[in-house]
Amino acid sequence: MDVTALIDAVSRIKSQADELTRQETIGQLSGALAEFTTSTQNQHFAEEYHPSGNYTRLLLNSPQDAYQVVLVFWGPGQGSPIHDHDDTIGAVSALTGETREIKYVVTRHEGECVQLTEAGEFTIAPGRITPILPEDDKQLHLMVNEKAHWAATVHVYLTAIHRYRQYEAAPGGAFRTAETRLWFDEWGVGRRMPTSARS
Repeated sequence: MDVTALIDAVSRIKSQADELTRQETIGQLSGALAEFTTSTQNQHFAEEYHPSGNYTRLLLNSPQDAYQVVLVFWGPGQGSPIHDHDDTIGAVSALTGETREIKYVVTRHEGECVQLTEAGEFTIAPGRITPILPEDDKQLHLMVNEKAHWAATVHVYLTAIHRYRQYEAAPGGAFRTAETRLWFDEWGVGRRMPTSARS
């Protein structure tokens, strides 16, 4: 599956989302994402791409779309803070390398702060999908590339994310939320990816 086919699949799933259960939606997203991330041609593109920094986020589809297909490059040792996904449905897989994901759940609210508990751990690798769902234990996570080489992940959000919340450590083991705008290093970069990969 090439990048155009992936974007078309996400667009189709988005248009049918009201008729599908969440499990059916995740199943269809996972199938398309697994096919895309196991393509050797797509993986070769990611391996040959030269990111602008140790962490680079590229929007593959048009910024005018109601959904997002995002390619993220992680340098060795690079990770994200704990963050949510503004209640969208989505899925994540690796295109190259591996990243470790830890999901969290909010267990208590304390004024402006919250208490978080780890809710699970997963290794994201090509063809392996982790879902993003509005439920508390599937919405918050962090990701980190603990390997000595670069990793690339593909993130699909059925509802475009413009703002989301990061969870910053506060005194006493609590976390304070900070609203953050989602940014991209490049937009519409999908047109530079292979458009004939079928492996």
